Amino acid sequence: MKKAVLFFRNLPIRSKLLGGYTLIFILSTLLGGAVIYFQVRSTIESNIESELTNSTMTILNMVRIAADTSIKNHLQAVAEKNREIVQQIYRDYQTGLITREQAKDWCRKILFSQTIGKTGYIFCASTNGIAIEHPNPGVVGKNFMDHGFVKQMIQMKQGYLEYDWQNPEDTQKRPKAMYMTYFEPWDWIIAVSSYREEFKQLIEISDFHNSISSLKFGKTGYAYINDSNGNLIIHPFLSGNYYDATDKDGLYFVRDICTRKNGKMVYSWKTPGETTERAKLVIFNYIPEYDWIVVSASYLDEIYAPLTTIRNIIFSIVFIIICLVFATSLWINGTVIKPLKTLMNQLERGASQDLSIRMPVRSTDEIGQLARYFNKFMDQLDSYSSNLKSEIQEHKKSERALRFSEEMFSKAFRSSPSGMFIAAIKDTRIINVNDSFLKITGYSLFELIGKELMSFRFFYTPSEGRKILKKIHEKHQLEPLEIKFLNSAGEKRIGVISVETVTVWGEHCLLVVMEDITESRQLEREIINISEKERQKIAMELHDDLCPQLIGIEVLTKILKEKLDTRSLAEARNADRIRTLILDSIHKTRQLSRGLFPINLSDHGLGTSLEALAAHVRDLFDISCTLTCDFSQPVKDNTLATHMYYIAHEAVHNAVKHAHAENIAITLTHNNGKLTLTIQDDGHGILDQKETSGMGMKLMKYRAARIGAALDISSPPSGGILVVLESEDE
Repeated sequence: MKKAVLFFRNLPIRSKLLGGYTLIFILSTLLGGAVIYFQVRSTIESNIESELTNSTMTILNMVRIAADTSIKNHLQAVAEKNREIVQQIYRDYQTGLITREQAKDWCRKILFSQTIGKTGYIFCASTNGIAIEHPNPGVVGKNFMDHGFVKQMIQMKQGYLEYDWQNPEDTQKRPKAMYMTYFEPWDWIIAVSSYREEFKQLIEISDFHNSISSLKFGKTGYAYINDSNGNLIIHPFLSGNYYDATDKDGLYFVRDICTRKNGKMVYSWKTPGETTERAKLVIFNYIPEYDWIVVSASYLDEIYAPLTTIRNIIFSIVFIIICLVFATSLWINGTVIKPLKTLMNQLERGASQDLSIRMPVRSTDEIGQLARYFNKFMDQLDSYSSNLKSEIQEHKKSERALRFSEEMFSKAFRSSPSGMFIAAIKDTRIINVNDSFLKITGYSLFELIGKELMSFRFFYTPSEGRKILKKIHEKHQLEPLEIKFLNSAGEKRIGVISVETVTVWGEHCLLVVMEDITESRQLEREIINISEKERQKIAMELHDDLCPQLIGIEVLTKILKEKLDTRSLAEARNADRIRTLILDSIHKTRQLSRGLFPINLSDHGLGTSLEALAAHVRDLFDISCTLTCDFSQPVKDNTLATHMYYIAHEAVHNAVKHAHAENIAITLTHNNGKLTLTIQDDGHGILDQKETSGMGMKLMKYRAARIGAALDISSPPSGGILVVLESEDE
């Protein structure tokens, strides 16, 4: 045995293909032919039995469907006919031939005079689930909405429905079918119903007689239906009762079928027109609701007729396969072995580092594809070999450039005048800080390295810190943002931070840049205070100097006009015009003085000044402008009060000029050391982005930033513009 295995293993591929595959194909073909031949008989029997069984079930379902359709059509025809009758009686009522009660009484007599099947009847229900008309007087007027089929009937109003129902005289529920039509004028759902056990009386056998009789199994097999008493219901060519019929062996096959109702059997039968009886295989199933037995039959000699033909075909195929296998083995030997040997030689040359060798491509089959893959592999190998050295050189250059870049980043990081620190993206743990950040915060390097931002007191309030960190975690970046922070001594400072994602030492980190702008903000406040003082000075000079002079000129002009009037000179009219212009100039000068310096702000506080602003708007523009203020104490910081006043002034005038508001509400509240100023109008709101980027809006945002207040401008769903300013009253 071992020698035979070794001998076959050492044979060339050509001999293995020719001998091995030929032997395998011959043996497998002969074995398969024998198995097919000896199994075909049982296979045919099982197939024909399966076919007859499936056909019987198909016929069974077809009969059920056809019978149900016939019943449905019958019920539908009765329902629609009765609806037409009710419609005709209703027309007589409409034309005045009869009264409404007479019309309904006639409908009751006609409907209740009909019987559907044996005990079926017609009734009418309303869409409220109440039995309007019913053959049983005890049912009329009752509400049946607690029954599921009644809800479905009301929902459908028209169509076919099956359900279970128990009459008062019944002991249990019975399956029932119903077809409904709807008569809207009287809100009648006219239902024609019948019990399923009585459907047999409603079936029109002619609806499916031809379909069953035309079925064939083999050449002369057929299907038929009889009841449990042996009466033929449907048969291609017979009729009558065959309950006591027997075959040539004396078998009462019809009686057996009627007794068993479901199953299979074989008996002998002579078809009309034939001279001898033949064995027949039948499969039968029972339809209990109609007491019908559906039978599918086929003759055994027709079932086994293909056996001889199959045997001859199998032997012919065996011979043809043997010839084809032998010829194919020779062809494969010439088209596969030789190219493989050539490829082996080329691979051997390629293994000796001769990368210039290639295989000739003479076909598009697997051998040709293998040759192309080999050539492509050698091309890539040659390309990789030539590019490998240059890639190694480039890699070395990249490594040197990367090291140089990291060194430059480290130097720039350490020497930057702006405060910087590098933190992990996941938990904002500080990885490195520069000297400028240590100088700004006052912390030492060892106090910060490895700590999370929220673990030491840096943000002015924890809530503000969590809010900023949430933005950083969501976007991994942060546009320049002004914040309040605390240094190591606990002093409150003002800074601007920005965050970017950078790759440092091969890892993605957050680079935080921070500048301390506390001194610049203080300087800006001083400049603003100086400008406010100059504004007040100009306002006072306008009010105390220019206005009195203009008033004096106005008085002199008035005297001059009176003198000219006494002389009846025409120049008196010009003098009066001059006086009118001077009075207008006095009014405008006072308005300008009041705008530059609201006197009430310094004398009486922010609330009084806002009330004066509201009154001025009411008088000047003739619109509603109200102030609600829940405290009377003056604001401690006069600069804060001034900026809040001018923000309110700008918001109110924007509402009047741009939003065309009719109602403006100003609210000033003081709670837990926090001032909140709200201005809301009923104008057309912010129509586009340009309205939030105008000069007025910019001035409002600038003033809010200068006093460290939070300003929000939005258009609420109710309409108009809502301006909310929040600041601490220190």
